[in-house]
Parts: sequence; structure tokens; C-alpha cells
Amino acid sequence: MPDELIALFDAQGHPIGSKSRTAAHGAGDRVGLVFVWAAWRTSTGVIRTLLQVRSRPGDPYLGSLDAPAGGHIRAGETPATAALREFAEEVGIALIPAELIFLGQQPLQGAGHMQFFYLCTRPISLAETIFNEEVGAFVEAGLDDFAALVCGRTASIQGQARYKETPNETRPREITPAALAAYSAPIMDAFRRSVGAIRAYLASGQIDATIWTSGTD
Repeated sequence: MPDELIALFDAQGHPIGSKSRTAAHGAGDRVGLVFVWAAWRTSTGVIRTLLQVRSRPGDPYLGSLDAPAGGHIRAGETPATAALREFAEEVGIALIPAELIFLGQQPLQGAGHMQFFYLCTRPISLAETIFNEEVGAFVEAGLDDFAALVCGRTASIQGQARYKETPNETRPREITPAALAAYSAPIMDAFRRSVGAIRAYLASGQIDATIWTSGTD
């Protein structure tokens, strides 16, 4: 992976400069990370969500389930422009700014990085996703089911998956906590807060900023 210039942030999430990725991580600087979730309400009122299975060689979370897109904010980018870029790169779909909702931000405990969370509100079908080296599969599941999984309230949920090896078909996939086991407690906390923020927004059309500073259910 090229040693690109990435953005650095202060504790309030304001940009303060840039460094190469290697230098920034080596110095323990507060780098910016963006994550783009995708969830939408179907005609029957059920909320579905799109997830990815990580597959980049050398990824410490190889094989884990994740938001459909995410990565470092590059030098000169805003979090929003980085979110649009990452979604186009990892999902293969170019969103317009109006399809992207800012959910909130939170420091990553232990690492000091600043995380910015977004929601893609347009429905995304498995068939329209495009694979790259970072994504081995796309999975669609019920948002409430996924919430139960990340909050430890169930041992298994069902989804539909499309795999890079067989892109012309989708098939059922059972999802268990093993798909999230590689993540640290702070990362799982970010997952739970993200799901809570998504559910709150889709229920009311409003952002609940307290989700990022209070406990989660």
C-alpha cells in the first residue's frame, strides 16, 4: 500500500496538518478515520443493512464483518469527501452528498485516532456492488438482527451474501459473533454506537448526538 499523506486531527476533530501514514502511526498521532454504514427501510418497514467482509492481505481483521466502507482521511480531504471516496472505492458506487448523513464522531479509545461515522441512506442491492482487493464478500442483513449480534443479545443471525469468488449468485449466510471476534473492545463500542445512531436517525430523521457520549443499549 502506498505511503500516502493522511490528515491529522485535534481532540475536537479539527484538522491540524498531515503526515505520511507510516510516520503518523509511528509517532502515535491522532489520524482521521472515516466509516460509512448503509441502511434503509424497505417497503414493508423492515430496515436492512449492507456489510462487507474484509479481505485485504495483511489486514489484522481479515475475514471480519465491517461497515461497507472505511479508511483513512487523506491530506486535504474533509471527512465527508473521504466518506464519498471510500464508498466509491470499496463498494463501487458513487454517492451524491445528499445520500450521506453524518452520524457523529468519537475518538478511538486506546489509539487516540478520531473516527467520523456516516450513513448511506439509499438502498444498495448486493448485485450492484463491485469487488476489490479489500472486500471478499458483501452481506445484507436486518439492522435489528445486526444490532442484537453486536450487543451480545443473540448467538446467530441470518443474512444474504455475495462472494467475490462467485459474484453471479447470492446465498444465505449465518453470521455469528466469530465474524466480530478479532475486534477490540473500543472497536465493538464504536459498532454498538453506530448501530444506535442509525436506528435513531431512521426512526426520527434526526441525529442523536448523545449516543456518542453516553452508554449504549
